[in-house]
Amino acid sequence: MTETENLSSSTGSPAQLRVSVLMPVYNAERYVGQTIDSILSQTFTDFEFIAIDDGSTDDSLAVVQRYAARDARLRVVTRPNQGIVATLNESIELARGTYLARIDSDDASDPRRFALQVARLDAEPDLMCLGSNSIVTDPDGRPIGSYPVPLDHITIDAAHLAGASSIHHPAVMMRADAVRRVGGYRQGFCPAEDLDLWIRLAEVGQVANLPEPLLIRRLTLDGLVATKEHLQQQTVQRILTDAWVRRSLPGQPPTIQRNAITLAERYRQWAWLAIKGGHRNTARRYAGLAVRHEPFRKASWNVLRCALRGR
Repeated sequence: MTETENLSSSTGSPAQLRVSVLMPVYNAERYVGQTIDSILSQTFTDFEFIAIDDGSTDDSLAVVQRYAARDARLRVVTRPNQGIVATLNESIELARGTYLARIDSDDASDPRRFALQVARLDAEPDLMCLGSNSIVTDPDGRPIGSYPVPLDHITIDAAHLAGASSIHHPAVMMRADAVRRVGGYRQGFCPAEDLDLWIRLAEVGQVANLPEPLLIRRLTLDGLVATKEHLQQQTVQRILTDAWVRRSLPGQPPTIQRNAITLAERYRQWAWLAIKGGHRNTARRYAGLAVRHEPFRKASWNVLRCALRGR
């Protein structure tokens, strides 16, 4: 493992750091500069920024190191690929902030994000985990629409126990001591490691989301393979079974059944989101792609008609 140590805080010594930003990086050369810019532009400045390059094979590391040379808050670690869970847990071990803020290397944060989250966490000591609403773009940054989530603990926790993650992982800020207390991210629960953590954090305190859309989330076409959907379904089922035992809940956890989504269905979903968000050009683009991929599906032509009308 090699590491570039840039640990100074803008407002005090390392021991006084309020926030540690955790960003795993893997083959994100195209987007990671935009992500870093959004973090370094936060109005709240008392943070360290830990970027672990998880064995990227593109020029992601070079991009991150160029930023680290210009801003002492950015700390860069690079080593062979170990996967997202190991990378996040390594980040947690390195972190010295009171709060842990997550960001993915292809997303971006509103400049107000840290200020709003720190203020809410400071005001509510029982709050362990705080996310936010988000807006979403396509892989090329075209606006699609909003991606709202519930705001209160009861609704969020109920959704999680039904198998639906209701906290945007890259938008979250968490109490570092609480994350460590529950054991961090657990190996064997990927690709739903975040849902597993939210459920366990809700057992030691409150979880919530801010109403402001503080995350700009880039949607991708990953996860369309049936085997991935099946793996996620199995993983979520194990997470719920584990939670039922740990919480001594009555009955049995719900059975999770998810079908693999086709490329055309993903395009239709994006088109409908864009129609709702008023992004007509984006809606027309993805409605057209849906028709191209599934021209004999009524659903494809229906969304195209609505996209052309703008409603």
